[in-house]
Amino acid sequence: MFTGQFLATLERHGEAASLYLKAAELAPDQYDSIVGAATALRHAGRYHEAELFYRKAVLLRPNEGSSHSNLGAMLHLNGKASEAARSYREALRLDPGDRTTLANLRKLHALHGSRL
Repeated sequence: MFTGQFLATLERHGEAASLYLKAAELAPDQYDSIVGAATALRHAGRYHEAELFYRKAVLLRPNEGSSHSNLGAMLHLNGKASEAARSYREALRLDPGDRTTLANLRKLHALHGSRL
């Protein structure tokens, strides 16, 4: 996993994603590996795959606001506005003071308004 982190700092996101995917395969219940894979996939522009790993992160830590916030951001990028709003709301229920999540939900509402 540390090699994946190092590659990510060098912005070699495709290579980092490959290493994180291998780590996630070897330890599918290891939250940090799952989030690392999701993040590396997102940085590599592999948004649909990243979404799947952020969903796994939510399953592993359903009571962690950041899990839901990250999933919300990925859903938003993938054009799933209603689902993104639900994830952001759950993140805020768990962590009401999270300014990033609140800002992301506001942006989503500004773009999609009453359709959420």
